[in-house]
Amino acid sequence: MWLLLGLLPLGLLTSSSVQLSEDAVSDEVRERVGTTAAVSRVVVDQQMLSLKQLVSAFAQRPEIAKVVTSSAGGVRAGRPPSPDVETAMGRYRDELRQLRAGVSGVIVIDPEGYTIGAAPPGGLPQDFTATDWYQAVLVRNQAYVSQAYTPPRGRIRAVAVAAPVPKAGGIGIAGILVVVYSLEAIQDFTYEAARAQGIRLLITDQAGVLVADYGRKLVGLTSLREDPRVDAALAGRRWSTDYMGYDGPVLSASEPIPGIGWTVTAEVPTAEAMASAGRLRTSLLTVAALVALMLLAGLALQIHTTRDRRRAQRALAVYADALASARDEAVSASKAKSEFLAKVSHEIRTPINGMLGMNSLLLRTRLDDEQRHYVSTAQDSAQNLLRLLDDFLDLSTIEAGHLEVSTLPFDLPRFCDELIAPLAPHAYRQGLWLTLDLADDVPQHVAGDPVRLRQVLSNLIGNALKFTFQGGVRLEVGLERKISDVRAVLRFTVTDTGVGVGADDSEQVFDIFRRVDSPITRRTGGSGLGLAIGRQLTELMGGSIGLDSVEGVGSRFWVTVPLDVITWAPPEVEALRDLRALVVDGTPDDRVLTARILAGAGLRTDEAAVAPGALAALRRAAEEGNPYDLAVIDLDMNAVAADEDEGSLADAVLSDPLFAATGVIVLIAPGRTRHEWPSAPNGSDRSVQSVTRPASRRRLLAAVENALLTARNSPVAREFAAAPAAPATILVAEDDEVSRQVARLVLEKAGHRVEVAGDGPQAVRMVLAGDYDLVFMDCQLPVMDGLAATERLRREEGPPRRTPVIAMTAAASPADRARCLAAGMDDHLPKPVDWQDVLARIPTWIKHEEARPEAEAEEDLAGIDAEAEEDVAGIDGLTPEELAEIAQAFAATVPAVRRDLADAVASGDLPKAAALAHRLAGTCATVGESHAARLCRRVEDLARDGEGGPGLTGATSELDTELDAVTARLGESPD
Repeated sequence: MWLLLGLLPLGLLTSSSVQLSEDAVSDEVRERVGTTAAVSRVVVDQQMLSLKQLVSAFAQRPEIAKVVTSSAGGVRAGRPPSPDVETAMGRYRDELRQLRAGVSGVIVIDPEGYTIGAAPPGGLPQDFTATDWYQAVLVRNQAYVSQAYTPPRGRIRAVAVAAPVPKAGGIGIAGILVVVYSLEAIQDFTYEAARAQGIRLLITDQAGVLVADYGRKLVGLTSLREDPRVDAALAGRRWSTDYMGYDGPVLSASEPIPGIGWTVTAEVPTAEAMASAGRLRTSLLTVAALVALMLLAGLALQIHTTRDRRRAQRALAVYADALASARDEAVSASKAKSEFLAKVSHEIRTPINGMLGMNSLLLRTRLDDEQRHYVSTAQDSAQNLLRLLDDFLDLSTIEAGHLEVSTLPFDLPRFCDELIAPLAPHAYRQGLWLTLDLADDVPQHVAGDPVRLRQVLSNLIGNALKFTFQGGVRLEVGLERKISDVRAVLRFTVTDTGVGVGADDSEQVFDIFRRVDSPITRRTGGSGLGLAIGRQLTELMGGSIGLDSVEGVGSRFWVTVPLDVITWAPPEVEALRDLRALVVDGTPDDRVLTARILAGAGLRTDEAAVAPGALAALRRAAEEGNPYDLAVIDLDMNAVAADEDEGSLADAVLSDPLFAATGVIVLIAPGRTRHEWPSAPNGSDRSVQSVTRPASRRRLLAAVENALLTARNSPVAREFAAAPAAPATILVAEDDEVSRQVARLVLEKAGHRVEVAGDGPQAVRMVLAGDYDLVFMDCQLPVMDGLAATERLRREEGPPRRTPVIAMTAAASPADRARCLAAGMDDHLPKPVDWQDVLARIPTWIKHEEARPEAEAEEDLAGIDAEAEEDVAGIDGLTPEELAEIAQAFAATVPAVRRDLADAVASGDLPKAAALAHRLAGTCATVGESHAARLCRRVEDLARDGEGGPGLTGATSELDTELDAVTARLGESPD
């Protein structure tokens, strides 16, 4: 009985060990086969995609379009290609062979399928209209890899890579360039994989025809469509399971190649794969037999002794401790995985930022078209990699539970404008419209996490643009539910007219690493993380996200987020009430939206869709003595609807004296303006305002006020016009020489009297001893900073007197503004300073003789935009001599600060490094170098967070490179 009980654990242990060993070997082989299939997919995909890019770039050459257009008529008339065309074909083939081994022929045809020329002649069938590549290029207007075929004089299969040859104007197809490419390199790759790793590879084209095999044995066009592994890959699915092959059972894995629609299948015979497991089984049984003999001998001698029982109990305790330790290690490993991913992502960002910076510098140099294409491709790839790292970092942070949402005040309309603006050029380049529609009842200022909300919405709009090929995308912002006067739920809806998503896939798109499988998603790619991260971020903000979609019609993603409400929508502008406006736009959605915004501000609006109707309405109103106060016109609209050569409608309105009382605003599509900028005739003081599509309420109403101010006889001009501001005596307290020079030149040019102070105590003495109307105070003054100087000034001035003090600082966060107001300052200007805005606000500041109430300060704080630091300094309008003074001051002061910064970084004095970087940020922002200012703030942030070492050193080095470029630009002679 005791002997049987002793042998039973050994038998179970041996059996489980054998099973575990077989499972481990099987899993290892399966993983190796799957990895080989995945790597092979990437290799083949990269080879064919790079070939498509090469052929596409080659087809863009103007000389090829010239050959097509000059020879097409003769080909249709039956004349053979001219000797010049045949020579050009041979040259093209030789050049392509040098760029890519495996190119065996080149042929050029016109859009109707007539052959323009070929090298060598007769390399492809002559009836090209029936080929798959001919139809694909005409429909898609992009490069295409054909199905495989076997050339007449060879065993190695080949494909035809076809690309459209654009017309000279860039619109339409002049012809098609076809390159015959031998698949010998791919065949060699499969052979080497079988010889070196013992893994067989089978590669098929999009029709399931075998293009490469592991043994170089199959000839002709062999179809593998009946193979379920190939069928699954052709359908876009991965295959990884056992399969009964031609030579017996195999462990197999197949993968789709999304870029070209091919498949790759890897397999290993099961007998070969499990041979090592059989040998291991024999060894384990031998060892088990020896252990059994030893156990029998031991049990026979000691089974009845207490010592053996205690020894067994101790062994079980040790085993239990080992299990507990293993469990703890597994938990720690899972946590370490997330932390490791976060740290690695941070470390990789530094070299990628270096790549992006160097590529940006390279793009500014003189490059030919081919070099610029290569550099731009590298830049786009680095940007994509950076976005992928950001996704991984966000995912790991969320999984580790370290991501926290913040609550910051921000201006909702401005947030939406800045969300849409970077995406608009991309949309209009694709021929799509992009519209922003804010409901009238949404709040003006809210509190939430604008950074995370921007991340979610940017991903949704970017996805909509990626999968939309005609029509456009609309972002709608509305009030979902008003909880109270200080709390509301907003609904953000992104609607597109793209490919749509099926009902079965609507929930899967939000899963991690899951994408709806279709030829379009395989072509556009993506990490499959964006929507999953968007859902988790939305839930962290207390909201929800969802999708309503119809496949082939379009999609509508919606996000609801609860936000604190600081101020609701602003009231109507009284100065605009009952003024007349005419909206002229050929796009119905944009026209209706623009008219609705103007009507909501109090204007009486009419609409026109074509130029003749608009001119007739304007002329009729002017002749009746009641002219329109404002005309909002699409800049791309011709003055005569049917005449493409006619000037713009905006020019016609500005040049007609009958419309002199009408202010003009033009709507501009980014990157697609057909007409020159409109201007009034010589001697007229009329000007034109512009709004870049998509139009928004905030920007449109600002342009309306400016346009009405410049309309000479407009009734509203008198209401908006203000008496010119009297010259003021202003003190500029600033220790940076460049910032002082800019402030002094701009203010003196506007007619003000300016004095300067270099430190805090001097500024206080000058204000107390003088009679200044206004003080601009830098917050980082030496000896005594601007905050302390203002507090001392308020104490010593006494209640009857209060000199307005305006803070100037590169610290632009809401908390920084709050500190300035708490110290007694009257307003806060983030660097770079918009001096045109400052000049307009000087009369308002001078009138403020008393400090603003705390409630008013908090209301202004709500309007601060977290990204105000990205604005550009306003130093336009200065003479070349004044700009030379600023450049000289920059060159005189910056080198010493740079040396001190480098010494502080080298010695590890991080507080000093942060202060010097802050000072440099203000200097760079003052001269309009926003990129250099951002790099300075990055160095400042790293130093303040105590992150020294390679990260800070690399950021400082990147800043030095940019400052050298800034110094060189400022030193150039003005035109």
